[in-house]
Amino acid sequence: MQLVFWGTRGSLPMNTPNHRLFGGNTACIGVNAGGDMVVFDGGSGLIHLGSEMVERDRKEIDICFSHFHSDHICGLPFFKPLFDSSFTVRLHSFGTNDATLYDAISGYLSSPIFPIGLADFKAQIEFVEHGADDALSIGDLRVSACPIPHPGGAHALKAVSATNTQANEGKSFVYATDTEHNPAEINASLVAFMREVDMAVYDCTYDDAEFAAKQGWGHSTWQEGLRLAMAAQVKQFGIFHHEPERSDEMLLAIEAQAQEMMPHSFVTRDYMRIEL
Repeated sequence: MQLVFWGTRGSLPMNTPNHRLFGGNTACIGVNAGGDMVVFDGGSGLIHLGSEMVERDRKEIDICFSHFHSDHICGLPFFKPLFDSSFTVRLHSFGTNDATLYDAISGYLSSPIFPIGLADFKAQIEFVEHGADDALSIGDLRVSACPIPHPGGAHALKAVSATNTQANEGKSFVYATDTEHNPAEINASLVAFMREVDMAVYDCTYDDAEFAAKQGWGHSTWQEGLRLAMAAQVKQFGIFHHEPERSDEMLLAIEAQAQEMMPHSFVTRDYMRIEL
């Protein structure tokens, strides 16, 4: 399994001299296995994935959304395959949210928010709603979901690749953003969902010292992410969904502290590629 981090920032894209090392694109991760691909979320990082798809002449894509807040869908109207009739773009959501995927996307792509709508796209677009307990199979990949606390509803997503040979076991990846934790107790269902996966990323918008002033905003901390990862015995952990004003210097300091707690942890960066 190969992971491509097209966007790792939270809430809104950033581009300043202090955002060069870790990047400023919002959430988008490509998961590849056995020639098959699924994408988690369509933030501004999706734009760059679209350009690569056009260059490589890949004609189908499946995008799974954790939820429908603007930083997770803002890449869609700039996604080049949507303007090419030779492409098929399948958009997936899981479980119950405040709106359907179709209503959320069509509402975002409408006046006065945006000047073009779904009718302006030329690709074949499919909206696929899955139940919270459903699993989606895309060739060598299987995707499932777990509800997590966030205003309007959200789901963590898990991708598992099939086992190819006895010597090459399938790999697993969990994408858990956006979510707010309860300081009084760990999220047991999320721990179970993340149990012993090869890698997980988590909503690390704040740190524990900031969290009290941010309760109700729907986000968590990098320390809570590490606590979840260690409880679930995750093999690698990625700090994800960085607070917009976190500078490169701040994120390097967080990474150093995190690695003291869990050596196999790191801060995710735009455009990084990881082989599992």
